[in-house]
Amino acid sequence: MTTTQTQLNLITNITGEPYQPARLYYYVANKKTVLGVFNKLKCMEYYEKSDRWYWFYQEEAKKIRFQQSYNKIPKESRPVPLGYFQLIDDDLMILEARSFQRMIEGVKFFNTRLNWRAAEPIRLAIVNKLFGCSPDETPQPPNSFAEFFDRDDIVIHNPETLEEEINTIINQYETEEEKDQAVTAYMEEKSKQPLPEIEEIAVSIHEQGLSILEMALRMKHIEAWEHWQGNKYFTQYDLIQSMLNDLPNSEENTQATLMS
Repeated sequence: MTTTQTQLNLITNITGEPYQPARLYYYVANKKTVLGVFNKLKCMEYYEKSDRWYWFYQEEAKKIRFQQSYNKIPKESRPVPLGYFQLIDDDLMILEARSFQRMIEGVKFFNTRLNWRAAEPIRLAIVNKLFGCSPDETPQPPNSFAEFFDRDDIVIHNPETLEEEINTIINQYETEEEKDQAVTAYMEEKSKQPLPEIEEIAVSIHEQGLSILEMALRMKHIEAWEHWQGNKYFTQYDLIQSMLNDLPNSEENTQATLMS
């Protein structure tokens, strides 16, 4: 671990997982249906001042399991907001959450309650780093994630661009074996590059889309965790090579907790 990180406490949420912001973009086809679903859920509450629908860790959401699940959270700290929705336009809505786990649980929770024909997740912006504060400091969450996601330097991954790059490589070779080897080498080289601090990826909730998203976020979180531990050269390539044998299974650093 680096000297700087030794002096810092890892910032975590009250539900136990590290603070790691994420913003999910929904394409909204039927705003009325979306608001109807929100109004019926007892774990949702609208705050007119901020124009947000807050999703709380209560009622229908109590069954979600975190490291610190519902019954382990002090009553005086409840209800805990797990995230909030904001309608940016008639056809665009965002869900913001303070951790990858909260985001994944949110996608799963609302996927069974909000018909994708009314509102469908399409893009996800994430921060690929963990945060710390000094031992005598109380961590303060931001009022919004604009400082992370309303920027011009976010790395945006376009599936069509990747497909074009792979097709370009394939067209340079004749045999299937040569093509496979070239594509494998290309993807391996990409996996050796460090993740951008902030990136935006395409999202699909259809077929195996949720499982793929969950695995991708887990892998990105592990890279951020390794960097926090001081292993600054750790990449997705290293994780893939060691995944079956020695996945990081503990986060025993001193922690500072956000109370929501």
